[in-house]
Amino acid sequence: MCILIKKEAVPIFYGKRAKEEEIETVLVNTEIYSCIAEACIGWMRKDFVADDLLCPMCGNEMLQEMRELPQI
Repeated sequence: MCILIKKEAVPIFYGKRAKEEEIETVLVNTEIYSCIAEACIGWMRKDFVADDLLCPMCGNEMLQEMRELPQI
């Protein structure tokens, strides 16, 4: 004779991070190049720009600007 025992489910609790553990995002003024086309939202950081200074999304020229971006 076989008796099956029903095991009770063990609750799992997912807590949010404590306030002191949250990672703080540091914003810094960063030089970027943004596309001159009004319909295009393409931009990139100066550190990652190609030599030809063309937008990778639409191929138009890009202008230098400053933005506050998260530090990398």
